[in-house]
Amino acid sequence: MSEEKDVLKLVEEAQSQSKFNLADVIKGRGFPEDTVDVYLDAESAYELTKLNQEIIEGLEGEYAEEAEARAGELAKKILASRLTFHMRGISQGLIEAIEKKSRVGKSDDQENFIVEYFSRLIAATIVKVEDAEGNVDNHNFSFEDVEALRESLPNESWEALVSTTQKLTLASGYFKGLTDAGFLPKS
Repeated sequence: MSEEKDVLKLVEEAQSQSKFNLADVIKGRGFPEDTVDVYLDAESAYELTKLNQEIIEGLEGEYAEEAEARAGELAKKILASRLTFHMRGISQGLIEAIEKKSRVGKSDDQENFIVEYFSRLIAATIVKVEDAEGNVDNHNFSFEDVEALRESLPNESWEALVSTTQKLTLASGYFKGLTDAGFLPKS
């Protein structure tokens, strides 16, 4: 009989409305996620680009073999310099707070506003960074951390982070628009 009561209790619990922690449910959920690979060894990348052009133009003989071997070495160096940024979209409220904080003491036409805005936005979207060896840095990235990145990363790497952040925040805004417009059920 005890077993029957246990089963009935489980059924009742499953059918009843239960409590939940709203903060736990919405924290970091429902936002789009993406990864961005950036490569720090810009010098080797530039060298590889030049070498590939020479190979395409038709190197022959021993020099072609040497060039292809050197290209392989450079490719390995570039791959070893990879950082993978794991990023997640953020709420519209956080985007607005970042914009407000970035505007303090700046006029709308100042370029400094945009630089600070994107640095703060990127800091908020980074979940973790993984190096080529699989080591992970998952601390909360600050504005200062991202500013140091901006000053150190090759330009194309910074642009990749900005582009991904824009896509993630646009997707977050689009999701908010859909839910505000009543397209998703409100249960």
